[in-house]
Amino acid sequence: MGFFFLLFPSFTDSRSLHSLCYQSFSSRSSSVSEDFIPSAVSIEALTGQGGSAGSGVVLTQDGYIITNAHVVAGASEVRVIFHNNQRMSASLVGFDAAEDLAVLKVDAQGLTPARFGDSNTLQVGEPVAALGDSLGYRATLTNGIVSSLVREVEVDGITMALIQTSAAINFGNSGGPLLNQYGQVMGINTIKIVTEDGSAEGLGFAIPSARIKYVADRLIAGEEVQTGVFGFTVNTVPVEGGGLELIDVEEDSGAWASGLRPGDILAAANGAPISGIEDLTLVKLGLGPGDTVSLTYLRNGERFTVDVALIAR
Repeated sequence: MGFFFLLFPSFTDSRSLHSLCYQSFSSRSSSVSEDFIPSAVSIEALTGQGGSAGSGVVLTQDGYIITNAHVVAGASEVRVIFHNNQRMSASLVGFDAAEDLAVLKVDAQGLTPARFGDSNTLQVGEPVAALGDSLGYRATLTNGIVSSLVREVEVDGITMALIQTSAAINFGNSGGPLLNQYGQVMGINTIKIVTEDGSAEGLGFAIPSARIKYVADRLIAGEEVQTGVFGFTVNTVPVEGGGLELIDVEEDSGAWASGLRPGDILAAANGAPISGIEDLTLVKLGLGPGDTVSLTYLRNGERFTVDVALIAR
């Protein structure tokens, strides 16, 4: 089994670049795709070894664009192709390999920015669609569902918290959007799992929109992107009645300062019940060091609620 980033390895000819391939998404698929197309872009990255291509999403009307970091890694020149086939040179604003996100900037005004939804509102089984330049066929739309709200996937030694989807994701989809049925960006497509015998199907992954906003804002501001953690360890098997037991609490963490101790049972985060470790992962996707989460815990039959500041990791 292997993980493959979804670059298209070489540029296609103009006939392929001009192709538009749509697949059924839902009864609203035609409207969703047509409305979103002006916000979708193709990315060409030139390197010393040749070129590669991927997809991207317009963030702002004045030229900021989001894509995957691996799409533009090592590029000496980057070009963006818009829905009307206009090509523009792009500069690299910010890049974070650990998050696999990069922000580009083109000299333009009046672009159509994408609408971003809140990935934390997704439900397992909800219909979604992946849009991007699959194998060089521009604006290919493939439908599927949300298979999991959060999967911790390790790629090149880095663990990423990703949305899992059954929507077909192919080479060239990197940096393209995962859309909900209302045309909102719920994630950025990044990797798929393949096996040597081809037995793995429908195992695609996208970076959640909650994390995209946090990272993109910092890259545009020229700030360092840091991961915020609670500073404690929990038993991943829920206790009877729900909640997670604290196994260890770091003494220099905000959790310790707020009074949490090993043996406490975490019952809720920001008022929502904790049923598994994924709930703790989701609640901090859009947060960083110094941001706080309201945690409710049980100790000796009593219930307490405290604000816990995340620490850098």
